Formats: sequence, C-alpha cells, structure tokens
Amino acid sequence: MILRLAFALALTTSVFAQGPDPLRNVSGTTSNPGSESLWVLSEPSAGGWTFFHGFDAHVTYVSETGPEEQRNEVFSTNWFGAGVHANLGSRGFVLVRGRVSLEPFTISDDEGYPQILQYVSPEAGGNPTIDRMRPHDLFGEAAMHAGWRPTQSTLVHVYGALVGDPALGTVPAELRATGVDFAEAPFSYDIQETFHDSTSVITAGFATKWISVEGSVFHDAVTTDDHTEIDSGDIDSRSARVTLTPAPNLSIQVSRGELGEDLAQRDISSGSLTYATQSVGLTALWTKREYANDIRPSETAYGAELALRGTRHSFLARAEWVDRPLGFPEAPDVRGTEQATDFAFAYLFDFIASNRYRAGVGVNIDYHTQSHELEARYGHKPQSIYAFARFRTGAR
Repeated sequence: MILRLAFALALTTSVFAQGPDPLRNVSGTTSNPGSESLWVLSEPSAGGWTFFHGFDAHVTYVSETGPEEQRNEVFSTNWFGAGVHANLGSRGFVLVRGRVSLEPFTISDDEGYPQILQYVSPEAGGNPTIDRMRPHDLFGEAAMHAGWRPTQSTLVHVYGALVGDPALGTVPAELRATGVDFAEAPFSYDIQETFHDSTSVITAGFATKWISVEGSVFHDAVTTDDHTEIDSGDIDSRSARVTLTPAPNLSIQVSRGELGEDLAQRDISSGSLTYATQSVGLTALWTKREYANDIRPSETAYGAELALRGTRHSFLARAEWVDRPLGFPEAPDVRGTEQATDFAFAYLFDFIASNRYRAGVGVNIDYHTQSHELEARYGHKPQSIYAFARFRTGAR
C-alpha cells in the first residue's frame, strides 16, 4: 500500500511538473485534479498512438416511500468514452475522443427515471419535467484536440467538437471525481449542467502548470424528447474560463458564458473548487443563470460534494441549495423563485478495486427540506432509495 501511494505521488508530481496533460481531460478541456484518472491507457503503438477508454454504468433499482402512488423502477445511467492520442514531434500532440450514453435505451420512460422534487425546465429541451430526471443524450462528445508546447510547462491548444463541452463550468457531474459514483443526477442539474452538451464547439486556450485561460464559441444545444438527435444549429453562444491549479490535487475555476440569442439569451456564471486525492474528494460549486431583458428572475444553485474512499468502502454526500420556480412542484411560476435544500447520501462497497477497474454495490438515499410543505403530494418524509450495482474505470 505504501509503495502504491508513493508511485501515485511520483506520477502526479512528474505530470504536474511537465505542465498540462491533455490525456487527463475527461470532457472538453476540463480534467479532475489528483492522480486518479477515469481513462485506462494502452501501451503506445509503434506509430506513437495511445488508445484510451473509460466507462461508468450504474444499474439501479429505485423505490419511493411517502407518495400515495409510489414508483419502483429499474434503470441504468451510463456513459462510454474512448479515443486516441499521439505526440507530434517533441512539442505537439493531437487527440481524438468520443463519448456516448445508452440512457435513451436503458431508461424506460422518455421523461427519465424517478427522482422526487427534480425539475428540468423547458430551456433544457422538451417539456418541463417534474419528479423525474431526463436521460442524457446518446452523443455526449465527438471532438478533436490539438496543441503545441512553446516550453515544457506551457501549452497553446485548440479544441473542436461536433458535440462537446465548452469552456464553461467545472467537470460535468457524471464525470466529476466527487460525483461519478452517485446513482442519480444533482438536483441543481437544470441550472448547473445543461450547457455541457453543446454542439459546434470551438475552444482556444493557453495553459501553464499553474493557470489555464480559455475561450469558446458554440451552439447552445437543446435536447429533444427523442434523446438520440443532435441539435446542430448555428453558433450562438460564447464563454471564457480561468482555471487555477496551485497544487496537483487542487483546481479552482471561474467562468462566464452567454447562451443563445435575443429574448432567449441566458448568462451563466460559474465558480468551483475541487480537491481530490485517492482517499478524499471535495467539490464546492456555484452557478448563476440570468435572463436577457429580465424576462425571468435570476436562478442560483450552490452545491457541495464529499467522497471518502477506502480500498473497498466509500462514503458519499451531496448538499444542494437550488432556486426553483414559485409554486413548484404543484404549479411552477417562472416569474419568481424560491430556494429548496436537497441532500443525498451514499455508501458503496467495491468487490473489485484494481488499478484499472472497479465494480461494487451500494445504496443512495435522498432527503428534502421542501417536502414538509407538500405532505398532500408526497406524504410524510418522502424518500427515494436507490440500490445499485456500479461498474467503472478508474485507478485506486
């Protein structure tokens, strides 16, 4: 165990000293801090190409207690990614990466899986969704990333994607070091996550081992009720992000984006701090959504995630404070907002915990403060209990 930790520390320090490593990026041009990677890398081929892959799949049974009409369903949340990377001479590189999710086929209801007090607004696509979390779209990323190193510790790079993640916000929840093992999406999804799956993305940036500055233009894609389609409209959005990495295990980002055009325009502001080691992960994040011409009040989401991981036992916690429309969920009125507090707690036991793959079983339980006022709809102390099996890549 001591030798393993020493090797991981040496590897992290070496990568950090050499500057940004594009092979650590998990979505767009974002990466998780720390030594752990979601990607499994092959040995470089004779031509210098490195193949990598990663996946996460939860098979979950959810049971609700409290509502008069309880729901019990089996579903799977998942993603699968792969790509190739090659160095071009001593200073350049090219990387091609793709990611898909089979959730349009593994979640039986088109509106998503049961999640009491979840809300997905029409701006995220399709009809508004209440008490369910919609599936991710089939195509999550199809991208090429290329760069050149003026020095050993600096990087100039450009990223282009048919579908991908612009320079806005932190790592998506399903790929985040502190979020990947949860069986459900965050309750702040509608404010915090919907811009990650954009189309026609072009990002350019400059990075050192301490700081990264990036800018993106892209199309603010809107999902449809058929989650297998790609909304490939014209470029209508832009964003900028600054990421600080004062230590190998610590990442701090601030970003701002303008999404859409005319009356539909939304401004997104985001800030986050993520700390990750093999044993402890912590993310604190803030996201604010504002509307052009004040057609709706601004909406804010605060969140914190904690992951404590042993060799086989993991404990997870998530706390969120989210603005939702007045009258939610009975009669949402977007002309005003009210804050709700949501918590999720999880325990996970890994019966396989190798240097490349993990497999385990666990349970995830929700708690909501807003439900006290909605006993007629949800009953006394409603709970969603998610029992799951989880399989994913990622080194211990």
